Amino acid sequence: METSRRSVAAFLSCVAFAAASSPVAAQDYYFEVPREVVAVTVNDDSSLDIDYEITFRNTASGSPIDVVDVGFPSDDYDLASVTADVDGETLDAIRPSEYVDVGVEIPLGDYAIPPGDAATLHVRGRNDRMVFEDAVDDAYASCVFSPTWFASEFTTGSTHLTMTFVFPPAVTAEQARWHEDEGGEPTRMFVEEGRVHYVWEREEASPSEKYSFGISFPRDAVAEVRSPPRAGRLGGLFGGLVALATQFCGCLVPLGIFALIAVAGVANRRRRRMKYFPPQAKVEGVGIKRGLTAPEAAVILERPLNAVLTLVLFGLVKKGALAVASQEPLKVEKLPFKENGLRAYENDFVACVEPDGALGEDRLGEMLISLIKSVQRKMKGFSHRETVAYYRKIVKTAWRLVEEADTPQVKLEEFTNGLEWTMLDDDFGGRTRDVFVGYHLPPPFWWGHLAPAAGPGGGVSFDMPTLPGASFANGVVTRLEGIAGNVVSKVESFTAKVTATTNPPPATTSRPGGWGGGCACACACAGCACACAGGGR
Repeated sequence: METSRRSVAAFLSCVAFAAASSPVAAQDYYFEVPREVVAVTVNDDSSLDIDYEITFRNTASGSPIDVVDVGFPSDDYDLASVTADVDGETLDAIRPSEYVDVGVEIPLGDYAIPPGDAATLHVRGRNDRMVFEDAVDDAYASCVFSPTWFASEFTTGSTHLTMTFVFPPAVTAEQARWHEDEGGEPTRMFVEEGRVHYVWEREEASPSEKYSFGISFPRDAVAEVRSPPRAGRLGGLFGGLVALATQFCGCLVPLGIFALIAVAGVANRRRRRMKYFPPQAKVEGVGIKRGLTAPEAAVILERPLNAVLTLVLFGLVKKGALAVASQEPLKVEKLPFKENGLRAYENDFVACVEPDGALGEDRLGEMLISLIKSVQRKMKGFSHRETVAYYRKIVKTAWRLVEEADTPQVKLEEFTNGLEWTMLDDDFGGRTRDVFVGYHLPPPFWWGHLAPAAGPGGGVSFDMPTLPGASFANGVVTRLEGIAGNVVSKVESFTAKVTATTNPPPATTSRPGGWGGGCACACACAGCACACAGGGR
C-alpha cells in the first residue's frame, strides 16, 4: 500500500483544481504550451535549483500574455534567487504573486506575447529544505516534483514535457533510484560532470494535467532530511487534505477527488526517445556561440535528425550542388560544383549519394555523427541556454523579414535567403502557407531543383511566368515534408544508431522497488492560481 499512500501525500502540497473562482481578467487567455523543459537539481544542502523553459504559443483569439505566475514548492523558496527572461530578454520586476500563495509573479512588460505569436519563458530559482525521508528505506531520502501546469479552460493542444532530475554530487549511478508510481522508469539515465541525471519525456503531455516524478538516494548524500507530516488514519488524511487545500488554495477541494489522488501517476506510460545532444540540465558555459549554420543550429535546438538532413539537402539544392530527382523514393542528382565551395558536412552529404541517386543511410549516419560531434566541440565553454535563445531569435527575425516585405519580389527574396532558418520553426508549414496568400511570384532559381515536374495532376508546372502564391507555398511545404519523410527509412532506428555513438548510455542501474517520498514532495505547481490565472492574467 506504500504506492497509494505516497501518491496521496505527494499531491497534498500542490492541489490545483478549477474549483476556485477564476479572475475575470484571465478569461480571455487561450494559449498552447508546445514545450516545457524542467530541470531540478538536488543540492547537497538539501535545496533544489529549479529551472523552467516554458514555450507559450498564444492563439489568435487570446489576449496578450503579459504576466505569468510560477509556483514554488514551499515558503522556503528564495525570492532573491528567482530570475527570468523571455527569449533571452531579461525580466526584472519579479515579485511575490498576487494570485499564487507560494510563488512569483513575472510581468513580461515589453515582451508580452501577442495573439498569434510565441515565446519561451525561462525561470530559475532556489527552494530550500526540500529533501524528505523515504517511505520504504530508512537509509534513503527522496524527492518528488510536479512541474507547473495550467488550467484546461485557458489551454489547448499538447505539450512536449521534459523533466530532468539531477542527483546530489555524492550519489552514484548504482545508488540512484526512481519511483514506480511517480514518473516510472526514466526515459534516459546518464552521468555528466560527476552527477547522475534521470530524464523523463512525455511527448504528448497535457498542459493542464499534473505529472509527478520521484527519485530516492542515500540520505547521507544531503545535509538535512525532513520528516513529512503523517496521517495515521483515514480521517487524518481527509483532514490534512482539506487543511492543506485551504492553506495553499484558499478553497475547499471536493472530497470526491480523493479517489483520483490515490491513483495519480499510474497512467503514465514509459516512453523512450533517443536524443543526440546533451539534455537541458548541464553545467553551462558563458556567452553565446554565434556563427553556427542552420543545420548546426538545428543540432543545438535538438531538431529530429531527418529534419537536420533535410536542411543540409536544401542548402545543397540552393547552392546548385544537388537536385531532387524524385521524392518517393527519394533520389538526388549530383550537379557540377566545386567541392571547395561546400562545408565539411555538405561534402560528407554529397558523398552519401549512391550511383542510382539514393542516399546511403550508413554513410548519412556517419555524416551526422561527424556534424554532431563538431557542434559539441564548438559549444565548449559557451552557454547552451543562451545559445538556444539566440538561434530561436534568429528564426523569429527571419520570419519577420518575410512577413514585413511589401512587394512579392522582396518577400520571395527574404524567404529564399532565410529559408533554412524559417524551416526550424515548429509551424513552418502553416506560416509559409499564410504569408504568400494573394501573391503571384516568379519561380525562384532553386525551384526546379527542389520540385521537379510531376506527372499528370502531380503538381505545379514550371513553364509559367509566375506562380500563384498559394500554389508556391504548398509546393515548398509538401516537397520539404516529403523529403523529410523519405530521407531515411525509419527515423527512430536511424536515430538510435547515431546516438549510440554521440550520446551512449552510461552504465547505470535502476531499482524498480526503490520507492520513496511519502508526503516528501517538492511539487512546483502554482496552487489554485494555476487553474485560475493560467499562464498569465
